Amino acid sequence: MKPTNRLLTLDHEGVPWFRPEGKGTFMSSPAVKEVAEERVKDGSERVVIDLGACTGMDSTFMGMLAGLAKILKKKQGDLLVVGASEKSKRSLEELGLNALMEIQGEDYQNLASIRHSYEAVSKKSEPGKEDHILECHENLCEADSKNENTFKSVLEVLRQKQS
Repeated sequence: MKPTNRLLTLDHEGVPWFRPEGKGTFMSSPAVKEVAEERVKDGSERVVIDLGACTGMDSTFMGMLAGLAKILKKKQGDLLVVGASEKSKRSLEELGLNALMEIQGEDYQNLASIRHSYEAVSKKSEPGKEDHILECHENLCEADSKNENTFKSVLEVLRQKQS
């Protein structure tokens, strides 16, 4: 069965949770970013991203998570990632994002019972524009300087297109 690529959300004990279904990519990351940032502007100091139905993540999606974690840290808050597969956890750790966020697997407390309350977000995700993709990759480089070499060519191409 093909993944649905939709975004679900819920409030659990006053904390907004987001669950992307399907691949976390430059196509889906703008919607997660926009909706989560709205909640942070409204006063949320913690955001939970549930990756239990996420079949993979590209660098733009992971850069969006880094940017969201950065925004929360400025407000003395934090980003919690739950339901991460070993592959997803390893991908986030390889980019140094475990320094910005807590990453938990499927064994996170009461995860199965919490998931029954998700509702679909009605916002349609616009594909990631070049400025969004650039911002996400810059977030990755800010998170860990070793990422600068990894994403050097991507950054150069995107910056050239902006000039």
